[in-house]
Amino acid sequence: MNLDSIIERVREKITADDKAVFIIVLLFLITALARLLFGLVPWYFLILMVPLFFVTLLRPKAGLMAIVLLTVLFERFFTLEAFQFGRDVLKLYPLDIILLGVYGGMIAKIFFGKIRYTWKPADIFFILFFLLATAYFIASFVGFGSDNMAVAFSTWKNYVFYGMLFFALPILCDSEADVRRLVRYFLVAATFGIVFIVIGAARGEGLWTEFTPLSTAGVRLLAFPHAFYFSLAFLGMFVSAGYWSTNKYRFFIWLVMALWMFGILGSLMRHLWIGMALSFVCAFVFLMDERGRQAARTMGVIALAFATTLFSLWLFLSFLFPTSTVGEAFQASSQVVAGRVISIGNAADTSISWRGSTWQSAFMELSKNPLLGTGFGMRIPVESGEYRDFIEIRNIHNSWLALLVQMGLLGFLIFVSSLIALARRVFYLIFDSGAKFLSAVRIVSLTLFLYQSIVLLAQPYLETNLMGIFFWMTLGLMNTLPALSRKSIENQTV
Repeated sequence: MNLDSIIERVREKITADDKAVFIIVLLFLITALARLLFGLVPWYFLILMVPLFFVTLLRPKAGLMAIVLLTVLFERFFTLEAFQFGRDVLKLYPLDIILLGVYGGMIAKIFFGKIRYTWKPADIFFILFFLLATAYFIASFVGFGSDNMAVAFSTWKNYVFYGMLFFALPILCDSEADVRRLVRYFLVAATFGIVFIVIGAARGEGLWTEFTPLSTAGVRLLAFPHAFYFSLAFLGMFVSAGYWSTNKYRFFIWLVMALWMFGILGSLMRHLWIGMALSFVCAFVFLMDERGRQAARTMGVIALAFATTLFSLWLFLSFLFPTSTVGEAFQASSQVVAGRVISIGNAADTSISWRGSTWQSAFMELSKNPLLGTGFGMRIPVESGEYRDFIEIRNIHNSWLALLVQMGLLGFLIFVSSLIALARRVFYLIFDSGAKFLSAVRIVSLTLFLYQSIVLLAQPYLETNLMGIFFWMTLGLMNTLPALSRKSIENQTV
């Protein structure tokens, strides 16, 4: 096959949405480059956001794919870069501009009859939750909650504005090909993201790790958000090994997964390690079929053999040449990892003790109004030894507890009921024998849902858009499966 034929095949596979993704990414890069070269100039930022919005409005499906790509590669510089006019800051981010276009395009498709949405029981619960969260935000204007209106608005955005991705995915990604393309964009972005591991190893400290300082000794080689994205990619690929294990590029996939895992370990994020282990065990026991389990066992044996060989070689060299660069690096890294593992459950660890004190204060605040909670935008007093501060409820490093405290038992139970109804529906989905990809997506989406449900206990995921959007996208992916399952069965019987 010559070069011309290869180029022709690539051109045939590039869709109009792919071209729109390229334009969206290019517009964002122009904005980022201008900011880097000229500093903050609000008007060019505003001018470039206008075409960004309209491209996404015309191609909302491309907007979803661009969001995945840009978030994984640029994280907070795409999701938290606000408009600023002098001293005034408008918390409207490039992510929000694209999402406005996505939602506008979605509404247009429904209005002009191009999409027919089938309502499901879980949808009703989600609508109730979104309406209740909106009522809480409106109540902030009349004195219910809200020490800070900007925080109240941000809380509403994270629960409702980003939460609408739950409906956007099944409306816009209404075919198996669309889901394949969205998954492919995420995996490609995570693969390119390996460059951040290389940067961290080269400079001895990961890029942008200063935003999540360690409570123990050591240095992160990868920033927390990138480690989270890699964990989603790694876990998804691992539990779907039965689907791709015979792929001719499987060696490359194994290599990429090994690099992802190195980055996850190098991030020193303990709750990611725990969440991945627990969710994999549950997936292995309850979700994966025998073919998937066998593929996972094979991968596990290969990974264990490789890790043992590498560790033994490193250990041998470090003992043989203790004062060499390799020896010193081994001793330092082993002490850091051991320290992070040992610190799990250690009440003396500052991070864990801070959480204990903060969560205790949160429960005390909840006890004042357990049914309705505190409302949005509130702070709670926290005392831990000599530490004294007022902490925003959304920053207590436990998204489940933050939701419970702010919206009380009423909002919490509605949200949990929606999740249970959705997960139950997806768990009992039956695909025809030819729908191998959809079966793999079912296993992956349930596993990632379980994984994120676990890690929500340790960090403000739902309160931080660069991580929360992947939770809502996971739910949206789960919400697409019933319709795709029905189409698959109908195609099989025709």
